[in-house]
Amino acid sequence: MSSPSFPGPITRLLAVHAETRRHLQALAAGHASASPAAVAWIDGPARGAHDILERRLFPALIESMAGSDAVCLKGMTGGLARGRADLDRRWRQAVRPALEGSADPAARGTLAAWTSDYLAWLARADEELLPMAARLLDDAALDELAADCVRLDART
Repeated sequence: MSSPSFPGPITRLLAVHAETRRHLQALAAGHASASPAAVAWIDGPARGAHDILERRLFPALIESMAGSDAVCLKGMTGGLARGRADLDRRWRQAVRPALEGSADPAARGTLAAWTSDYLAWLARADEELLPMAARLLDDAALDELAADCVRLDART
């Protein structure tokens, strides 16, 4: 399993999600000073963690169900991937530009809706997907995930 000097990969992903949640809540509360740090976090470690989920964790979970009917799991991972793609699109097209200087009053509503949707996405990943991964993944899959998470630590 992973090195004792680093938290386990599931714990590390949960920690990134917790920090992402903190940044989102600061943005939602209207703390203007939170914007630069939030933009850097969302474009950096948060994006990296989501990439790890899609590139490493989702396939490992599907593989762990080899020989079984993984329709529900495929639906969950597919839904999370589609949700992330939508959040990313909205981030690039409206939210990030608004945080970087738009005084448009509609930007506040866009930010509020996006933040709410992102928090819901994080809750689904943290409450459904990651606990399932902790139960289903074998040591080899967790080690591979841990290697990705070590690289993620370099981004924080």
